[in-house]
Amino acid sequence: MPVISINKKYLYGLIGQRMDDEKLADYIYKLGFEVESQDEKEAIIEITANRLDLLDAVGLARTIKNFMHKSKRFHYEIEDKEPAITIDVDRSVGRIRPYISGLVALNLELTEESLLNLINFSEKFCETYGRNRRKIAMGFHDMGAIKGGLTYKASEDLEFVPLGKQEKMKFSSVLEKEEKGRQYGSIIKNEKRCFYPSLSDSEGPIALIPILNSQRTKVSASTKSMFIDITGLSEYAVNKAAELLAASFMDMGAEVRKVRIRRNDKAVLAPEMEKRYINIPISRAEREIGVDIGYNNIISLANKMGYEAGMVGNKIAFRIPEYRLDIIDAQDVIEDIAIGYGYDYINAMPIAYSQPGNLENRTRFNRKLTDIMIGLGFFECTNSYLTNEENNFDKAGLKRESHAIMLKNSNTETITMMRTWLMPSLLNNLRLSSHESMPQNVFELDMAFSVAEGKPVESYRLAAVSVSPKSNFNEMKAMVEGMLYAAGVDCDISEFNHPAFIDGRCAKLAFEGKEVGFFGELHPRTLKNFGIEEAAVAIEMQLDPIYPRKS
Repeated sequence: MPVISINKKYLYGLIGQRMDDEKLADYIYKLGFEVESQDEKEAIIEITANRLDLLDAVGLARTIKNFMHKSKRFHYEIEDKEPAITIDVDRSVGRIRPYISGLVALNLELTEESLLNLINFSEKFCETYGRNRRKIAMGFHDMGAIKGGLTYKASEDLEFVPLGKQEKMKFSSVLEKEEKGRQYGSIIKNEKRCFYPSLSDSEGPIALIPILNSQRTKVSASTKSMFIDITGLSEYAVNKAAELLAASFMDMGAEVRKVRIRRNDKAVLAPEMEKRYINIPISRAEREIGVDIGYNNIISLANKMGYEAGMVGNKIAFRIPEYRLDIIDAQDVIEDIAIGYGYDYINAMPIAYSQPGNLENRTRFNRKLTDIMIGLGFFECTNSYLTNEENNFDKAGLKRESHAIMLKNSNTETITMMRTWLMPSLLNNLRLSSHESMPQNVFELDMAFSVAEGKPVESYRLAAVSVSPKSNFNEMKAMVEGMLYAAGVDCDISEFNHPAFIDGRCAKLAFEGKEVGFFGELHPRTLKNFGIEEAAVAIEMQLDPIYPRKS
């Protein structure tokens, strides 16, 4: 989520009153956000990515004032005057960055704080909603430095004086040598031929879009009129961004004027400041929030969240604020009403169900076995399902089997198949921890994989390994018998031979006449192959055949 830094003095000036740290944090919390930290000068606030209008102090102050019922401004309109400037859009930008919008702010009374707030907002907005300027980018220009109308086109390698420089540079040099050029140049570069989207007045380029503005139109705290260009890949997105900015400049006390955009012999005015309404029955809002609120209270809560609202028939019509890019349908409005009401005052409601949920028998048994193994002094491991033939078969002395699930077109020799048993994974764990003190006892309860009748099969298995100079068969047999007794499983134990174990010191486990596992002392050859120097005992067993059938 975006994190913003807000100058508290500037914020309180916009709100019209000071407040202590606790009160500010409380308002932010009630709105659904969080103050990460604050000191005397600034507050660091985490904002959800959908609330783009809160990425600066102006939008945050507007929302807090509404929440405090200190604002009576619920919609923003631009006077119907002659557009302040005309932008001609050339066909050449169609395949590169086709859409442009903008606005002009007059009678500005900027300060260093308000200007910095604007710049920080544009950077954060273009980084998040703008996808690092690829979807949307915006630029601020001193309107007094612009000569005549503007042309937006994709030109060849022109020259201009980039922001912060004194000498002219070609567009190509900006992409290669300037920090912003290197950072965002990939947005407009083309492998075959590079055309540079630019915005120009009668004296030449004022911006290399979406990279860098010109020094000639640089804005400062003394700027009294400003032109803002917004370009991108989505016509809807650039137009809505212009509406958001228009609302912010109005809240700063500026007079906002529209711009004329001419494309393909057609002209439109921007920002449109679209009037949009969503109608919601009172019963639906109350039902989904879970509280009987009443008509008058819903209207008050709507005002508290920045909406103008009124009754239309048997529904309430909510006028969507022009700066709220996140409002899509009625559900978003209802959520805002719930925030205004306060989640602390909404009682929990039981969820209707036809049948209660319950754990599967397998899950209960797995958890029980896990608790037993931990109680016996073993540490639980979690390993990858992926392995290779050497670890899974060769090191344990097993033949490579056709029932294993192999990976097709594997890019590495270390990952070629799905494991067929768990013990090799535990032995690798112990190899990596061989420098630690002994004894070491580890176990894993998880899945292994195989192929049966051409279909993949998943099976749960339990494996455990104990490494100690005194490890022996009798020790492991006592542990296995204790584990089975505690789990309530009756298994027969009989002599068994396995390539990974010492002959005569291995036994198998059978449940209801079916072999389900084996245990014993690991062969020195096996231990050497896995890089383990101490004696070790181990067990591996299948769990699927012994799971309880019913609760």
